[in-house]
Amino acid sequence: MVFGHNPDAELPNWKQYFRLGAVQTEASSPGLASYVRLNRTTPYIFQDVRFYGHFFKENQEIRVRQKTSRRFMSFDWLYSFNTLIYEKNTFIDVNLRYHFNQGLGWLIRNSESGNMTAELGIAFDNSDYLNTKQKTSYARGGFTADKKMGNYETKIEVDYFHQVSKLVDNTDLSRIQLVAEAQWSIKKGVAFIIGFTEDLLKDESFNIETPSVFLTFAFKRPLNWTF
Repeated sequence: MVFGHNPDAELPNWKQYFRLGAVQTEASSPGLASYVRLNRTTPYIFQDVRFYGHFFKENQEIRVRQKTSRRFMSFDWLYSFNTLIYEKNTFIDVNLRYHFNQGLGWLIRNSESGNMTAELGIAFDNSDYLNTKQKTSYARGGFTADKKMGNYETKIEVDYFHQVSKLVDNTDLSRIQLVAEAQWSIKKGVAFIIGFTEDLLKDESFNIETPSVFLTFAFKRPLNWTF
């Protein structure tokens, strides 16, 4: 059972985020980094839509993600979630991946100085959405943490997908997805952000030369929407 919010007593809080800057990898010339996010929260429901785009001369990393989280029953520290992602990454030969996951999350820490969550669930995707109907199933684990220290903020996101369905063409699609950021706020709602993203396939180890490293100018603004 999930408790929703009372719209008459608890108005939602809307925020918008934008980023624009440069991105670099060892395998490509410098490119354009972009990010757009729309966020809606109440005491019981969290809804989030994000667009990530890294555009190079010959390659692209694009991800559109929609996530909804709801407080689970009356537990303040437990929530259910579902996530839908469309993704393109020509560096790893993903032309269009359709991905869905759902499960339960644990709010380990929730404070003004930072948050920490852990998630467990199931997932499935189609890594060649335009050309095949073949779906792959996974067990998923996720971890996020952010820390605020004055004008500085750090964030890390780790997602692990372990393939549980039968291998096709002897290919294991298990993977780790990493995002790490460091942010310096120069005034209210305006910041510089440096970070990296990387997808590590099974049996690959982290290599400091392979991530996409970005430097962006970012700002966020509240929205006075009530629906």
